[in-house]
Amino acid sequence: MHSPRRNWVLAVCVLLAAGCRAERPVGRVTVRPPREIEFTATVNAKPFDSGWLMPRYHAIVWTGGRMAHAALLQADVTDTQVLRALESLAAKPGDNLPMEAWEKRRDPKNPAPDTVIAGPAVEVLLGLPGRRDLIPLASVLEDSARRGLEMRFGGNEGNIPKWKSGCVVCLYSCPGSKVGNAKYTVRDYARDVTRFRVKPGVLPADGTPVRVILRLAVRSA
Repeated sequence: MHSPRRNWVLAVCVLLAAGCRAERPVGRVTVRPPREIEFTATVNAKPFDSGWLMPRYHAIVWTGGRMAHAALLQADVTDTQVLRALESLAAKPGDNLPMEAWEKRRDPKNPAPDTVIAGPAVEVLLGLPGRRDLIPLASVLEDSARRGLEMRFGGNEGNIPKWKSGCVVCLYSCPGSKVGNAKYTVRDYARDVTRFRVKPGVLPADGTPVRVILRLAVRSA
């Protein structure tokens, strides 16, 4: 019989081992000037909906990132690749979210968690097997507070080595994201203002490859 302490240590080791996935070859980002990039990802809806750590928060995360286990879609490319690809289209990231936006999310006196992500507007579109037309990311999600998605190219490159989350697209104004949602802040997440869930019957089964298209919005004259 294992002692309670040893059982606890073994359980932690199992969880850590599960999070340390074998390295996969990094994919390629296709750049289509003037406004669009594309890459592949894999559906991971069940862990996104009911995972043990930060469920219903990350939309798209690089498969080698720390938060890939909790992402709705696990990307075959790195968050840095996506950042560079969008910059190659002359998009300038907002870069306005400090790490305090997450770290001080439960401190009502700190204004950082109320910061809304800045940067150029971005459409997040999905190409699903068997469907001819692209569908918006919002169409696969249920949003209890009904504010929706307003995605922005935040960049936040300086935060990559601090967090190493691998986050490409976040459903909140998160300092770890490259593209984040201006409709919800980290403070909103901490206060349970909304919890995104997967809409039944839209996405294919977990493990299915899909296409992800990030399209810069047309600038108004």
